[in-house]
Amino acid sequence: MLVTLLKTEKETTQVVQKFAECCPENKRLIIFLNGELGAGKTFFARAFIKSLGYPGLVKSPTYTLMETYEVAHFWIYHLDLYRLQSANEIFDMGLCDEFDHTGIWLIEWPERALAFLPKPDIVCQIDIIGTHRQIQFFAKNHEGSQILHLFNQCLNNNEH
Repeated sequence: MLVTLLKTEKETTQVVQKFAECCPENKRLIIFLNGELGAGKTFFARAFIKSLGYPGLVKSPTYTLMETYEVAHFWIYHLDLYRLQSANEIFDMGLCDEFDHTGIWLIEWPERALAFLPKPDIVCQIDIIGTHRQIQFFAKNHEGSQILHLFNQCLNNNEH
């Protein structure tokens, strides 16, 4: 586990950028974004996507369920499951077949459809602490552990 307390949006963007740079582009990587409403899950996703070079507008997928972004030679998939009426909607929409695709998957509100989602490599828990945000990064497998080890080295080499 890796924990960071962030006081400003700029600090958050810098930390998320360092995290994004540690994520492999040539594999399937599943990242769950957990936190209460307004904690900053979508802000995290936007900063992540923009930091990897996406030049356009990064829209919230709250109403569309999923937005996709082509960055360089790989894809980022951003899901927001907040408005799901039932976890079965993931299955009914055919999204279960999509999860095998190589790319980075950022999934907000994963608890609304856990039965239909792949297991995460990393879980990011975003909490509101007064006017600040605390992000806890949890590795859920070997791949996630390797990424967080690299991320920790990056954070220790460069102060955010």
